[in-house]
Amino acid sequence: MSARAPRPLLPFVVGAYVGLLAPLVFVVAVSYGHSRALEFPPPGVTLKWFKAFVPSQAFVTAFFRVSLVVGVLAAVLATVLGTSAALGLVRFRFFGREAVETFFLAPLLVPEILLGAALYLFYARLAIQASIWTLLWGHLVICTPYVIRSVTAGLVGLDPRLEEAAMSLGATRVQAFFKVTLPLLRSSLLSGAIFAFIISFSDINLALFLSGPESTSLPVHIFSEIQWQGEPTIAAASSLQIVIIGMLVLIVQRMFRLRLVV
Repeated sequence: MSARAPRPLLPFVVGAYVGLLAPLVFVVAVSYGHSRALEFPPPGVTLKWFKAFVPSQAFVTAFFRVSLVVGVLAAVLATVLGTSAALGLVRFRFFGREAVETFFLAPLLVPEILLGAALYLFYARLAIQASIWTLLWGHLVICTPYVIRSVTAGLVGLDPRLEEAAMSLGATRVQAFFKVTLPLLRSSLLSGAIFAFIISFSDINLALFLSGPESTSLPVHIFSEIQWQGEPTIAAASSLQIVIIGMLVLIVQRMFRLRLVV
């Protein structure tokens, strides 16, 4: 039996969905529009703005060489760091554990615009020039907490006696972790990595402070293009970003649904 919103709340639910989805529909529709201006509804349908996106060196660099590369690296490194932190927080009891957990999750509570300004001042103090590595480090700060929360949820629901049983059969602690625990955490690890990629790929608050001339991410480039010109090529790039993020969200939703069914 599916849960439904009470009738008095139905208009608010519909309004919330419209407010969330209307901008996405507008962007996607404009990207297929025939007019050079950002008109909605579009007077005609064409793919020329997507074709114009491919030869654009600035868009291609921002999309594939910066945002995509930083997103993948941030997802991989955040998964490794977040999984290690989650294992230490769940499996071990030590003095100051709550303080350490709060420290790891603090980036979720600090506004990203303030965090970006703080990291910018920190890099400036150390005379570190903005590059793809400074952007990656900043994204690691905001991505790792999501992996920690995801893996922690998986570890809490995992019986530690499974590892003990494997060790009693002759496996070492490392072998028990990689052959028993890690496969059972596969969905938590993958969902954490996907969330980390989405956060990095769509970030603009930190990127505004940490991007350099050779490391301008796609959201920052779109933001600067909107300020100076309003061609539908911007909408085409945004539509590709929406499609990628939407597909990843569907994958995570599918994974959690399968885990709940199992």
